[in-house]
This record gives sequence, C-alpha cells and structure tokens, in this order.
Amino acid sequence: MAILTINLNSDEKLVADIPRNRELELWKTIAIALNSVDDDERDCTLCIDEHSFKLSYYLSEYIYSHYQHYFL
Repeated sequence: MAILTINLNSDEKLVADIPRNRELELWKTIAIALNSVDDDERDCTLCIDEHSFKLSYYLSEYIYSHYQHYFL
C-alpha cells in the first residue's frame, strides 16, 4: 500500500491508503499532472510515501476526487 497525502491548504490535510493494484495508475496521474502545470500555479502539496510534489489546487482536487473512496 502507498500512503497518499494531499494538503489542499494550510488547514486541510487528506490521507488515503492506496492499494498496490492502483498505485501505478496514481503515479501515472501525478506524472501527467506535473507536466501540465506551470511552477507559479503550484500551491498544493501532494505526497506519496516519502515523495513530495507541488501541484495546482485544481489538479490536487482532481486526484482527490479520483481516489476519494480510499481517503480516511
């Protein structure tokens, strides 16, 4: 399992346990998101285990909605 954490803003932290069979799909989604956003639009933090990424609020929300049934 991978631990996915999304910090949408300073007071909202979402944590999910992503099963192994969905982990590769999650990594692909993040890779696509990272390539589609400018540096100045990155205002949210997304972490998978010990790896941390900056994404836009919109893309972070998209990832949350796609995996929302795994969040605690």
